[in-house]
Amino acid sequence: MPRSRQLAAIMFADIVGFTALMQNDEAQALSLRQKLKSNLEKELLKQGGKIVKFSGDGVLCSFDSAIASVHVAIALQLEMLEDPIVPVRIGIHQADVIFEEGDVHGDGVNIASRLESLAYPGSIFISSKVYDDIKNQKEIQTVSLGKYVLKNVSEPLEIFCISNPGLEVPVGKKLEGKGIKYVDDKISIKKRTLLLRTILVLAILGILGYILVPPILQKQNARNKLLPVIQKSIEENYRVPTEIFDLGLEAEKYIPNDSTLIKLWPRIATTMSIVTEPLGAEVFWKDYDKPENEWRYAGVTPLTDIKLPRIYLRIEMRKEGYETIEYAGPSPLASLQTAIDSLKLDAVGTVPENMARIPKNEAKMYIVGLEQEGGKMVEEFLIDKYEVSNKEFKAFIDAGGYLNKAYWQFPMYLGDQEITFEAAVKMFVDKTGRTGPANWEAGSYPNGAENHPVTGVSWYEAAAYAAFVNKQLPTVYHWSIVAETSRSEFIIPLSNFNGKSTVPVGSSKGYSYFGIYDLAGNAREWCFNGSNQAGQRYVLGGGWNDPTYSFNDSYTQSAFDRSVANGFRCMKELPGDTSMLGLLGEIAPLFRDYKHEKPVDDKTFALYLNQFKYDKTPLESSVEKTIESDIAKIEKITFDAAYNNERMQAWIYLPKDVEPPYQTIIFYPGSNAIYTTEFDPESLWYIDFILKSGRALVYPIYKGTNERHDELNSDLPDESVVYKDHVIMWGKDFSRTVDYLETRPDIQADKIGYLGWSWGGYMGGIIPAIEKRVQAVVLNVGGMVMNKSLPEVDQLNYLPRVKQPILMLNGKHDMFFPIETSQQPMYDFLGTAAQDKKRIVYEAGHLVPRTDFVKETLSWYDQYLGPAK
Repeated sequence: MPRSRQLAAIMFADIVGFTALMQNDEAQALSLRQKLKSNLEKELLKQGGKIVKFSGDGVLCSFDSAIASVHVAIALQLEMLEDPIVPVRIGIHQADVIFEEGDVHGDGVNIASRLESLAYPGSIFISSKVYDDIKNQKEIQTVSLGKYVLKNVSEPLEIFCISNPGLEVPVGKKLEGKGIKYVDDKISIKKRTLLLRTILVLAILGILGYILVPPILQKQNARNKLLPVIQKSIEENYRVPTEIFDLGLEAEKYIPNDSTLIKLWPRIATTMSIVTEPLGAEVFWKDYDKPENEWRYAGVTPLTDIKLPRIYLRIEMRKEGYETIEYAGPSPLASLQTAIDSLKLDAVGTVPENMARIPKNEAKMYIVGLEQEGGKMVEEFLIDKYEVSNKEFKAFIDAGGYLNKAYWQFPMYLGDQEITFEAAVKMFVDKTGRTGPANWEAGSYPNGAENHPVTGVSWYEAAAYAAFVNKQLPTVYHWSIVAETSRSEFIIPLSNFNGKSTVPVGSSKGYSYFGIYDLAGNAREWCFNGSNQAGQRYVLGGGWNDPTYSFNDSYTQSAFDRSVANGFRCMKELPGDTSMLGLLGEIAPLFRDYKHEKPVDDKTFALYLNQFKYDKTPLESSVEKTIESDIAKIEKITFDAAYNNERMQAWIYLPKDVEPPYQTIIFYPGSNAIYTTEFDPESLWYIDFILKSGRALVYPIYKGTNERHDELNSDLPDESVVYKDHVIMWGKDFSRTVDYLETRPDIQADKIGYLGWSWGGYMGGIIPAIEKRVQAVVLNVGGMVMNKSLPEVDQLNYLPRVKQPILMLNGKHDMFFPIETSQQPMYDFLGTAAQDKKRIVYEAGHLVPRTDFVKETLSWYDQYLGPAK
């Protein structure tokens, strides 16, 4: 190439600390270098310019335009500051240079090199010549760093730093490199005059700097410090603490439109509106599990699109002259909006004392043994905030309540025999034979216990008291709505399960839904409904002397039972309630005593296993879609199912920067997949650690879920043929997925793991018994259920045939899988050798702590599949 001289903008860029990084982590260093190179080439295509040479960690570029060089530098630097961060510094100068044989020479090159050496990672330094060309470009912002004497350059040179949002601007910092700060120690008379003017100008600039520079620095702090902390917390927690919500608010002050922050908000906050009738209620909130904290102010209703942390909260709505509304919620994965978007405030004195108004709602029945009753609508009603106290019950006795038949409105059955009112009352005596609760003495409660809940009463005594105060006992549906057993992990630790005695009503800090106290523990609470067994009535919530999991279980006792923990609270039906009649009937509880149930023998089970056989016809697989994420290549695969000439789908996540073949984990999701009609391939953030560990992840679309949605409407087993057929199809779907994986050279078909989540935890007691190609199993909450299914697909019969290494991670307060009646039986029935099965129980609910989940899961797969590459 002939020699040529021309005016050009020269840009130098290099990666700080590249040599040391190469020594410590060569793969990471080369990955960062490739990111710099590929992004630089992309920006050069947009703006013009060319790479003169790229050697080691540095690059030299030339441009016909100084403006184009700065635009390339800004775009490149912003991309380098995104995760993974590449610590790049850039220097730009414009001058006559000589191009010869693919290289460039001259003072212009030397000065650009000196500027780059002085720059900080994340910054762009330019000379005054470049500044002259770009100073009228409004989209480019600059800050002068003063004059510097550069190595082998005779005249001092003023250096400017590009100060666009997101870039590093080392104002006031010492610059270290191939140059030093210029100091002029010769001050002439003329200069002294100028000095005074300069001082004035500097003072003005100082004031402006005080005003203008902090916002720049605050934006940098928000992007470079606050956002990484928020992201890290999200990765480590399913429920992000309030402290992270506060960091989000702080970042929003300075970078409200930042795309990263906008994406993070749904994970750390719920956005909602609150309207009260009448308006003008002050709204306050605090963390539910920190009742000692000060209340935080949210505003005055009506509130529109306010942000609150996406954790379990205590919320209060206060207005002078009206009853304060207490509320607890929401679920971390749900919105507050539908629960409290419109609330009626009751004027003081217009509702009975210590009762709360509960809005119309659906009874979801997260109570073991009553799940089959979920879905019934319950009209608005009033319910006691507290359990009926000894003092209140004494008023009933003193008013002749045990003698007035008008209060005893229901036939009395002892077993299956009806007895007379007179005979029954003779049984309702205290320890001294006087009328009253079983644990009273001499016709009265123990000294100092007037505000404790009354206990030792039968269902009939509770119902008579309710009639005395013109109320009624709540049905199990009303009780379920206010109890919110799905929030057990929050409520139980603040409730009374002390094993010693009751405590005054409302003195424990645990309350549910609309400020209803002591539903967990203290006293068991009689409910209106009977069971299908004569004389049995439901008593829920557990008492002070019960295990904590009793809050989640359904129990019935003889209506005459006067155990020392049996108490109650009352509710009040409101005029116009059309739902009550459908809620009063008997309910047959679902309960399976797995201590006495036995699995079928091997011969019978072999017949059951035959249901899952299918012809190994060609898969006819096809890659329908490919998506590139930050950590994975995601493929949507379709192939022939094993039944009904159907096609099924599976999403395969292949980790980036890891060489195949991959160990593979097949995921079985929670029941939300049944209620979702379209799978979002970017929704698996909660198990992306599988990819980060170097393993592939597969999400099959099982029959009845996501895009394959059908008549199935629940994950709960039942004795229908429809449910049986679905279990068989789920087993075939899983096996067909393994068939497909065996066709791929990038998959280690002999290193396949199962990961079950909630519903997938339950199915983890079935699938591995069907599919022996699974080598290791992890269940994030799993257990047995009270619902029966046809024996051909009953989990009980499959558990002993699960032989693979299996890890069960459970919550002590799981409302779906209680520890004694669900988790422990499953673990005991598993056919896995004792040394290859493990169960860990956490102080948690229906999900275990994320950090422990990640640690234990990867450790289990490392042990039984071998470390991933």
